[in-house]
Amino acid sequence: MTRSEILVNEMKGGFAVAETADAIDKVNDHVVDVSGFKRVTLAFHLSAATLGDTITVKAGTGEPAFRRALGDLVYTCAGGAAEVVLGPLETARFVQPDGTVHVDIAGSTIDGTIEAYGL
Repeated sequence: MTRSEILVNEMKGGFAVAETADAIDKVNDHVVDVSGFKRVTLAFHLSAATLGDTITVKAGTGEPAFRRALGDLVYTCAGGAAEVVLGPLETARFVQPDGTVHVDIAGSTIDGTIEAYGL
């Protein structure tokens, strides 16, 4: 399975043109390249979700995620449309050895878009 990539909007303390939001991919899940960022914020624009659908930011599996023992971060949907912001996510907890963060989507009706902001 190849994860769908989420492009990162780099926040440098000024105005910038935002990347186009990426569609939620329930089949392949997502990957965010966080190389060069200390923290990342994810914004989910959910157009639909069923009670109990989940968004999971996976804990890192090795170095440099020295805070990986804190585990995954899971958001459980209340149902319906929603605007959800997760973060800022510590790379020290969530970064994978290859410099990415993995985001898993689970649910029957969850749909919408995702944006990533790197700090």
